[in-house]
Amino acid sequence: MKKKGIGGYLYLAFIGLALAIMGGLFVAILWRGYTRAKETREWSKVPAVIVVSQVGERQLGREVPKEYTHELVYEYRVDGEFYRSERLKRRKNPYLKEKAKVAPEVARFPVGRKVEAFVNPNDPKEAVVEHETKAPGYSIWFPGLFLVGGLGVFLRAVSKLFGKARD
Repeated sequence: MKKKGIGGYLYLAFIGLALAIMGGLFVAILWRGYTRAKETREWSKVPAVIVVSQVGERQLGREVPKEYTHELVYEYRVDGEFYRSERLKRRKNPYLKEKAKVAPEVARFPVGRKVEAFVNPNDPKEAVVEHETKAPGYSIWFPGLFLVGGLGVFLRAVSKLFGKARD
Protein backbone atom coordinates (compact mmCIF):
# COMPACT_ATOMS: atom_id res chain seq x y z
CA MET A 1 0.00 0.00 0.00
CA LYS A 2 1.31 3.49 -0.92
CA LYS A 3 1.88 5.94 1.97
CA LYS A 4 0.17 9.31 1.42
CA GLY A 5 0.58 12.62 3.20
CA ILE A 6 4.01 12.06 4.77
CA GLY A 7 5.45 15.11 3.03
CA GLY A 8 2.83 17.39 4.55
CA TYR A 9 3.56 16.14 8.05
CA LEU A 10 7.32 16.51 7.50
CA TYR A 11 6.70 20.09 6.35
CA LEU A 12 4.57 20.83 9.44
CA ALA A 13 7.19 19.24 11.70
CA PHE A 14 9.90 21.42 10.14
CA ILE A 15 7.81 24.59 10.44
CA GLY A 16 6.89 23.78 14.07
CA LEU A 17 10.51 23.07 14.96
CA ALA A 18 11.69 26.29 13.26
CA LEU A 19 9.08 28.35 15.17
CA ALA A 20 10.05 26.67 18.44
CA ILE A 21 13.76 27.30 17.88
CA MET A 22 13.22 30.97 16.99
CA GLY A 23 10.86 31.45 19.94
CA GLY A 24 13.34 29.71 22.25
CA LEU A 25 16.17 31.91 21.02
CA PHE A 26 14.22 35.09 21.73
CA VAL A 27 13.06 33.77 25.12
CA ALA A 28 16.72 33.13 26.03
CA ILE A 29 17.81 36.60 24.87
CA LEU A 30 15.00 38.34 26.77
CA TRP A 31 15.61 36.23 29.87
CA ARG A 32 19.31 37.15 29.83
CA GLY A 33 18.45 40.85 29.53
CA TYR A 34 16.01 40.61 32.42
CA THR A 35 18.40 38.74 34.72
CA ARG A 36 21.26 41.15 33.96
CA ALA A 37 18.99 44.12 34.73
CA LYS A 38 17.78 42.50 37.93
CA GLU A 39 21.31 41.56 39.00
CA THR A 40 22.58 45.16 39.22
CA ARG A 41 19.76 46.00 41.63
CA GLU A 42 21.40 43.64 44.14
CA TRP A 43 24.85 45.26 43.85
CA SER A 44 26.10 47.40 46.71
CA LYS A 45 25.75 51.18 46.53
CA VAL A 46 28.78 53.39 47.00
CA PRO A 47 29.21 57.14 46.66
CA ALA A 48 30.85 58.27 43.43
CA VAL A 49 31.94 61.55 41.86
CA ILE A 50 31.68 62.47 38.18
CA VAL A 51 35.16 63.42 36.88
CA VAL A 52 34.43 63.52 33.13
CA SER A 53 31.14 64.28 31.43
CA GLN A 54 31.29 65.48 27.86
CA VAL A 55 30.11 64.82 24.34
CA GLY A 56 32.42 62.41 22.55
CA GLU A 57 32.45 61.88 18.81
CA ARG A 58 33.73 59.39 16.29
CA GLN A 59 33.77 59.08 12.54
CA LEU A 60 34.24 55.62 11.11
CA GLY A 61 35.16 56.80 7.61
CA ARG A 62 35.39 59.90 5.44
CA GLU A 63 31.98 59.29 3.89
CA VAL A 64 30.32 58.32 7.18
CA PRO A 65 28.71 61.07 9.27
CA LYS A 66 29.99 61.69 12.79
CA GLU A 67 28.38 59.91 15.71
CA TYR A 68 28.16 61.22 19.25
CA THR A 69 28.19 59.62 22.68
CA HIS A 70 28.19 60.63 26.31
CA GLU A 71 31.72 60.20 27.61
CA LEU A 72 31.24 59.63 31.30
CA VAL A 73 33.87 58.78 33.91
CA TYR A 74 33.25 58.57 37.62
CA GLU A 75 35.39 57.56 40.57
CA TYR A 76 34.37 55.53 43.59
CA ARG A 77 36.03 53.71 46.44
CA VAL A 78 35.59 50.07 47.47
CA ASP A 79 37.47 48.58 50.43
CA GLY A 80 39.86 51.52 50.50
CA GLU A 81 40.78 51.30 46.80
CA PHE A 82 39.81 53.85 44.17
CA TYR A 83 38.18 52.70 40.93
CA ARG A 84 36.95 54.41 37.79
CA SER A 85 34.08 53.38 35.57
CA GLU A 86 32.75 54.74 32.29
CA ARG A 87 29.37 53.10 32.13
CA LEU A 88 26.10 54.79 32.82
CA LYS A 89 24.29 51.48 32.45
CA ARG A 90 25.57 47.95 32.01
CA ARG A 91 25.78 48.31 28.25
CA LYS A 92 28.27 50.72 26.75
CA ASN A 93 27.02 54.24 26.20
CA PRO A 94 25.47 54.29 22.71
CA TYR A 95 26.60 56.37 19.76
CA LEU A 96 23.87 58.57 18.29
CA LYS A 97 23.62 60.46 15.00
CA GLU A 98 22.51 63.74 16.59
CA LYS A 99 24.66 65.69 19.03
CA ALA A 100 21.55 67.34 20.48
CA LYS A 101 20.36 63.97 21.84
CA VAL A 102 23.56 63.52 23.86
CA ALA A 103 23.66 67.02 25.40
CA PRO A 104 20.87 66.40 27.96
CA GLU A 105 22.78 63.41 29.36
CA VAL A 106 25.91 65.53 29.73
CA ALA A 107 23.88 68.21 31.52
CA ARG A 108 22.35 65.58 33.83
CA PHE A 109 25.79 64.51 35.03
CA PRO A 110 27.98 67.60 35.43
CA VAL A 111 31.60 67.22 36.53
CA GLY A 112 31.82 67.19 40.33
CA ARG A 113 28.30 65.86 40.87
CA LYS A 114 27.98 63.20 43.55
CA VAL A 115 26.05 60.11 42.50
CA GLU A 116 25.46 56.60 43.76
CA ALA A 117 27.28 53.86 41.88
CA PHE A 118 26.14 50.26 42.01
CA VAL A 119 29.24 48.06 42.24
CA ASN A 120 29.53 44.40 41.33
CA PRO A 121 30.58 42.64 44.55
CA ASN A 122 32.48 39.99 42.56
CA ASP A 123 34.38 42.55 40.47
CA PRO A 124 34.62 46.07 41.93
CA LYS A 125 35.94 47.36 38.59
CA GLU A 126 32.41 46.94 37.21
CA ALA A 127 29.96 49.63 38.25
CA VAL A 128 26.92 51.42 36.88
CA VAL A 129 25.11 54.61 37.80
CA GLU A 130 21.70 53.58 36.42
CA HIS A 131 20.00 50.22 36.11
CA GLU A 132 18.86 48.72 32.83
CA THR A 133 15.12 48.31 32.38
CA LYS A 134 13.50 45.01 33.36
CA ALA A 135 11.15 45.27 30.38
CA PRO A 136 12.60 42.19 28.61
CA GLY A 137 11.20 40.05 31.42
CA TYR A 138 7.76 41.53 30.99
CA SER A 139 7.82 40.86 27.23
CA ILE A 140 9.03 37.28 27.38
CA TRP A 141 5.52 35.87 27.02
CA PHE A 142 5.29 36.82 23.34
CA PRO A 143 8.19 34.73 21.99
CA GLY A 144 7.13 32.13 24.56
CA LEU A 145 3.95 31.71 22.51
CA PHE A 146 6.05 30.85 19.46
CA LEU A 147 8.10 28.38 21.50
CA VAL A 148 5.08 26.58 22.92
CA GLY A 149 3.03 26.78 19.71
CA GLY A 150 5.94 25.60 17.59
CA LEU A 151 6.57 22.65 19.89
CA GLY A 152 2.87 21.80 19.74
CA VAL A 153 2.85 21.85 15.93
CA PHE A 154 6.06 19.80 15.81
CA LEU A 155 4.89 17.16 18.28
CA ARG A 156 1.47 16.83 16.64
CA ALA A 157 3.03 16.46 13.17
CA VAL A 158 5.56 13.89 14.40
CA SER A 159 2.86 11.89 16.17
CA LYS A 160 0.73 11.91 12.99
CA LEU A 161 3.79 11.03 10.93
CA PHE A 162 4.59 7.98 13.05
CA GLY A 163 0.90 7.06 13.07
CA LYS A 164 0.94 7.13 9.22
CA ALA A 165 4.16 5.11 9.13
CA ARG A 166 2.47 2.27 11.06
CA ASP A 167 -0.47 2.12 8.63
